[in-house]
Amino acid sequence: GHFNTWLEWNPGDLTLAFEFDNFDLGGNSDLWDIMLLANYQFTDFFAATIRYTHEDGENIAILNNYNSDRITLALLFTITQNFAMNIEYSHTEIDTNAGDGDTDEFYVEGLVSF
Repeated sequence: GHFNTWLEWNPGDLTLAFEFDNFDLGGNSDLWDIMLLANYQFTDFFAATIRYTHEDGENIAILNNYNSDRITLALLFTITQNFAMNIEYSHTEIDTNAGDGDTDEFYVEGLVSF
């Protein structure tokens, strides 16, 4: 089973959001996560987003207990009405019974809409 809920508040150029997921993966396995997001549209051309995500799983495959925390900063550039660029950096810290670690990710995305 899967339950998802999303709340968003959008006063003008600011968007604030909260998301919650709960997954029943069968047996004793389950996973839940939350996401907090703030986005601000500075101009028609430029926006920025900061996002925090936490995941918490129990009895997930060989990991037994799994926790992660991710912080993301995204810079969004609207090039035309149908094309935008997203430059994004994420840092994730991971905690498992198999060991701890962290990872850094960098994305450059082209977004086409019509």
